[in-house]
Amino acid sequence: MTYVPIVTPTPTPPPSPRTRELAGLLTKVLDEYAKAHPAVTNAEVRAAIRIAQSSSGPDQARTTLVISLALGMVVAFLGFGLFYFRSAGGGEISASLPMIIAVLVMVLLIALVALKARSH
Repeated sequence: MTYVPIVTPTPTPPPSPRTRELAGLLTKVLDEYAKAHPAVTNAEVRAAIRIAQSSSGPDQARTTLVISLALGMVVAFLGFGLFYFRSAGGGEISASLPMIIAVLVMVLLIALVALKARSH
């Protein structure tokens, strides 16, 4: 006997009242703009909406960058501390090689994130 999976589609939930209100406001603004500028195309409207959606992102991106830099620095300091205390305890350098590599990778990642932040 052959098993045939049956996937039932899940209905999308109805939009919330806030979503409907926002859609109404956006429709009003777009209608007013279309009346004031009759040459506007749907492609321009879609591009403007995409730009508006992405313009709210830099604050979140900046917060994410700061958090990732802070976590990277914590991991780097922990790695350095573990390496330092391990070598101070008389451990061989060959046994500490994975830790050295991990710390170097973390420093490299932190530098890449900082360079990316500078480029924006």
